[in-house]
Amino acid sequence: MTATVTKARTIRVKMAGVDFGKSPDFLETLLGSCIGIAVWDRGGKQGGLAHIVLPRSRGTVSLPGKFADTAVLELKRRLVAQGAYPGRLTAKITGGATMFGPRNERDVGQQNCQAVLAHLREHGIPVVAQHIGGNKGRIVRFSLADGSVEVSIAREVVAVL
Repeated sequence: MTATVTKARTIRVKMAGVDFGKSPDFLETLLGSCIGIAVWDRGGKQGGLAHIVLPRSRGTVSLPGKFADTAVLELKRRLVAQGAYPGRLTAKITGGATMFGPRNERDVGQQNCQAVLAHLREHGIPVVAQHIGGNKGRIVRFSLADGSVEVSIAREVVAVL
């Protein structure tokens, strides 16, 4: 009997997108002021990544990954539909950079971050790590094999969450 080896795929999540995969796949996105939400089911070694652009949908549901409220709901809904147990879900968040000028109360990155944290709390998904803020964009690579999230800025890995 021979073992089947599954080749890892890299699934690129576009701006305002949300996508899913299973071990050994990777989910990847590029973030500036947007927030990346990586939700992982450690038991099923599956997860999803959303690229949040804005904090509130205000009733718009056509792009669930675009808004914090709809993205968190879609991540949880789809993972549970694929067999994930809600109590095993954990989240890691990245992004929220201030790309132009100093940070202030109208900063979209900060608003996105606050909204994401509130919606994850509301859905009972604990945030186990974060890499938020700064003034540079980052590339995020989420491993569905072990739940790690590699954060790169200017082509240099700066953190592994």
